[in-house]
Amino acid sequence: MDDEDIASIKSVNIRSIDIKKRLLMSSNMVSVFESFLKETIGVEVLVVNTNIGMEVYYYSQNNYNAFIKESVLLYTIKNLDQSKLKFRNNLNREQVYQSFCEALMTFAQYPQIFLAYTKKFIHLKEKNESSQFVVPILTSFFDEVLGFLSETGKMPHFEKVKRVKNKPQKPDPNQMVIKDLISEVLLKKHYN
Repeated sequence: MDDEDIASIKSVNIRSIDIKKRLLMSSNMVSVFESFLKETIGVEVLVVNTNIGMEVYYYSQNNYNAFIKESVLLYTIKNLDQSKLKFRNNLNREQVYQSFCEALMTFAQYPQIFLAYTKKFIHLKEKNESSQFVVPILTSFFDEVLGFLSETGKMPHFEKVKRVKNKPQKPDPNQMVIKDLISEVLLKKHYN
């Protein structure tokens, strides 16, 4: 039995079939929801919340899909007609890959949705840079689809996506302090 059999990336995709396109949860509520899931499932959880729906990705040997579904229903009980929510479970890397790529390819047909999703994904990737499994796996899927769309000339907002993807990361204040201290030490060394 290899590592793939022991633990794997899994996901629950939630879509609203309601005509109004809106977030299933507010940004603040998503943070609380994600923290709740991390306390239960483990730190390798990522929630992507868009006007189209929500995706919950996690890395575990256990299947938490029923738990995630019940939690989503609990967290949205006051705000949504829950009968309009559709859930799709992906229980292994291949299913997650297929679902993620299908969604991105579908979004590519709607340039504004594609651009918004791309920006959101890149932001979440930066925010969760300590992730060892979920974010690196999703990033490889994401880069593969972007590469395909780029090669075929079908990537909407190509220049904007390229700028967002290549934008330098915000400098870490601690790193800046360390660099300043090193510069100061080196300058003093030259004076002596």
